[in-house]
Parts: sequence; C-alpha cells; structure tokens
Amino acid sequence: MEKMKIITAPHPVLKQKARPIKNFDLKLKRFGQQLLTTLLEAKDPSGVGLAAPQVGESKRLFAVALPDQKPFLVINPQIIDHSQEKTYFFLADEHHHPFLEGCLSVPNTYGQVKRWPAISVVFQDENGKEKKMFLKNFDAIVFQHEYDHLEGILFTQRIIEQKGKIIHEETPEIKKAVKA
Repeated sequence: MEKMKIITAPHPVLKQKARPIKNFDLKLKRFGQQLLTTLLEAKDPSGVGLAAPQVGESKRLFAVALPDQKPFLVINPQIIDHSQEKTYFFLADEHHHPFLEGCLSVPNTYGQVKRWPAISVVFQDENGKEKKMFLKNFDAIVFQHEYDHLEGILFTQRIIEQKGKIIHEETPEIKKAVKA
C-alpha cells in the first residue's frame, strides 16, 4: 500500500473543519488503508494517530495505533460524554515528568495540553458500522488530539489558548523529558 505525504503547518487544510464522510465505498477503504500505512511507517515512532487533514484531505477520518491494540480507523467521530474538567497529564515515572504532546504535522514541537481524562465516543468504521468506545488517559488524549485535527485545531493552538509553553526539540527541557 502506498504511503502518503504528511503535510506540515501552516498548510491551510490543517486549519479547516473537515467534511463528513457519506460514501462508505472501496475508494474510502483504500484511502483508510493508505492512512494506516502512512501512520505505521511514519519516520516518528511516537506517532500514534494520523488524521486525513494531515495528508491534505478534508475528511472526518483518522487512524490510530494505540499501544496494545490493533490499529483502526475512526470515521465521523463524536465525543458524546466526557469527564468534568480538563487536566494536564503526567508520566507515571519517579520524577512525575509532564506528558508532552507532539504532532507529525508540527515536527520537533511539543507541549502540555489540558484534555479530558475520560471520554465516551461514537464513530463509524470503514464499513459504516457504528462503534462506541470509552477511552481514558493516554487513549483519550490521542482521540482528542486527532479529533481536533478534524475541527481544524492544532495542539499548539490549544497550548496558546491554555497559556502554556510550546517547547522545541533542541531545548534542554525537551531533551530531558524525551529521555525520561
């Protein structure tokens, strides 16, 4: 399966709200498989999600490869319920390092984003079948990050809205956090 080119900010499609998918046909299945292949073969091994807008397509679709789960496609997602407050996440290590989000479309850039720690979602698979999931912690972060792509929102925008700090890879802070 052919890999697609991942676009980077400030490409305009990354700032657009993606269009809903109506046709669950062979063309969609091929596109979904290409998106999964692109995610799994991305140069950045920390990439666990890839949204259609990140390959230049305004479609409400993303691929996820969560730890210990088979990679899957999420089409026309909705967050139908969530925990009360958004929070920052921390790594479960002895130093309690902050969890830093990154993005394949914003290379070498990281930061803390407040997200809901638990969400209930509904979406369709590549056959149009409705799926429901309850996601917590890291899985919930990934889903919300990719969902934001479909809304035309980059994680850096969330950091700025939350008055956080954007960190670039070459800083000592990120080197320390990445090594943790």
